[in-house]
Amino acid sequence: MQVARFSPVFLSLWLAAALVACGSSSSFSTTDCGKVTSTHCVEIAGGDSAALLSAVNSIDAGTTLVLGGGTFHLTNEVTVRTKGAHLIGQGVDKTTLDFGSATAQINGVIATTADDFLIQDLTVVDSPKDGIRVEDTKGVVYRRIRVTWSKGAQTSNGAYGIYPVRSQNVLVEDSSAEYASDAGLYVGQCEHVIIRNNTVSNNVAGLEIENTQYADVHDNTAENNTGGIVVFDLPGNPIVGRDVRLHDNIIRNNNHVNFAVQNTGTVRLIPAGTGTFALASRRVEITGNTYENNNTGDIAILSGLVITFDASKPEAELTLPWVLQTKDLRGNNEGLPLDSAGDGAIVNYRTQNILIANNKHSGSGTNPDTRPSEPAQLGVLLAVKYAGMPVDSVLYDSIGESMFDSTDPSKNINGNHICVGGNTAGTFASMSLLAQLTDPTTAPAFYRPAAPFTPFDCTALDGGPVAEVTLP
Repeated sequence: MQVARFSPVFLSLWLAAALVACGSSSSFSTTDCGKVTSTHCVEIAGGDSAALLSAVNSIDAGTTLVLGGGTFHLTNEVTVRTKGAHLIGQGVDKTTLDFGSATAQINGVIATTADDFLIQDLTVVDSPKDGIRVEDTKGVVYRRIRVTWSKGAQTSNGAYGIYPVRSQNVLVEDSSAEYASDAGLYVGQCEHVIIRNNTVSNNVAGLEIENTQYADVHDNTAENNTGGIVVFDLPGNPIVGRDVRLHDNIIRNNNHVNFAVQNTGTVRLIPAGTGTFALASRRVEITGNTYENNNTGDIAILSGLVITFDASKPEAELTLPWVLQTKDLRGNNEGLPLDSAGDGAIVNYRTQNILIANNKHSGSGTNPDTRPSEPAQLGVLLAVKYAGMPVDSVLYDSIGESMFDSTDPSKNINGNHICVGGNTAGTFASMSLLAQLTDPTTAPAFYRPAAPFTPFDCTALDGGPVAEVTLP
């Protein structure tokens, strides 16, 4: 191992780890300690797994670990609990953390309460659980990272590739994730997030924004996933999602068979061929994206009741998993029209105040997923209803609307403020989905108005545009 320079407080540690003095090495052909600004900096030779684990377990705050080129074969997690820790490799094709020999169910890299955490220029492969997980951290940067599983699409792969959760001020850029059995890039219960210039492919879900407030998701490519880019709330989480912008992304060919583990919830329900859905969401803009060749359909706007639906239960009972105690809520809920559940509680299953505009649509909806398995229920319905014709570009379930009619615009209500009037390059249908799921033989036909899709012809959100995200 070679150390470019280090603070005296590290002397005993690095001597004990058999580190040698500063010197040059091709292992640091891209980055070394001379090229980073940090309170402390340590170089770890490529492949020296023991030294890497020793370092992350012992470093003081404000330390950068520069990993040399080569493969680190690891059977334990790389665990970071130190503020200001930065892990920098030589590039995704040069520095690899390989967890293929691990026998325990571990993550690859996990950072917890590690404010100002950065991970950059390396690949994580074959982690049994999540690839790079960051929890309860303020100030997170993933940059030029790759997470993958070497055996391709397997149910036994880890759930998440890049996974910041319960964190604030998060940036993920110029990275890629593939073959995750849940989501390649998953942002969960976070506040103030920018996701840009990433590629997600061959995952069940490519990119997910879940129970997150203030997210800007742009210039990403989602290709050959089961579902491309999705935004939703799940029941029981204390952050109510809001103000999410999905714009200027490429979402194409997301037709991969769903290989999620059985009984894993929302992701298992995604039909192959899904471009985007917004579920139990509010104040979401889906604009300027390019949708191509997603076989089931491009965009669906869905109530949270879809994932708690049971035809044998009354609608009021379907809302129960969505009850949240207001004393437990986190984040900013000002101005959100959250329904009261009485006794200091709200419910967040409604999807409201959604803007869809200026997207491009081509080649999608031509072959909805009808496999006889869990994810296919919506796909089967679409295949029957459209009978070989392309599925409309935007589908709205119309759950919660007080009036529905298959033909008369004046007998349809847009109480949830779903705005598709600016998406005239595509087509639109409102489905009366609860009736369809209860008994499709007696349910009404879809309402399929011509552009600008009255009464869904609004072109702006109530309360103004989604807030801009700026990070410190």
